[in-house]
Amino acid sequence: MDRSRIIALSASVALLVGTACQPAAMSTEEDVSAINEARGMEAAGVNSGDPEQAVAAYTDDVVFMPPNEPMMTGGDAVRSWFAGAAEQVDIRVDYTFSDVSVAGDWAVERYAGTATFTPKDGSEAMVEQIKGIHVYQRQADGTWKIAQDIWNSDAAPPGM
Repeated sequence: MDRSRIIALSASVALLVGTACQPAAMSTEEDVSAINEARGMEAAGVNSGDPEQAVAAYTDDVVFMPPNEPMMTGGDAVRSWFAGAAEQVDIRVDYTFSDVSVAGDWAVERYAGTATFTPKDGSEAMVEQIKGIHVYQRQADGTWKIAQDIWNSDAAPPGM
């Protein structure tokens, strides 16, 4: 594991541990509502197949960790990932669970939901139960954006 990945992982663990130790009162209704809007913007972009709309929910230096693929950093890398996916499948993400903890200008969200992948070649759609973590950062204008995104499926990887 290279040094930048170790630093990113260490920072994420420190943030998660620090956030877990914060009192529940840190999650203001206003912050959680704004975070819900950011998640909604991300889902709308994914569901529309529009990489620009999806990436608008992320910070410029986002760390993006999709299942079974290498970690990528930055909006350009994520935009390219979404564009490549949109060429092959229509994606529908529906979040069914969210638990947000806010600590100052950072927030951590545990989430679950479904992701439906409908191949553009007419093959049968695949529905996966997903879960993941969004780490949000408050922006200078007061909005929230996703700074780190990691998720996986409840299903075993293909061939297992």
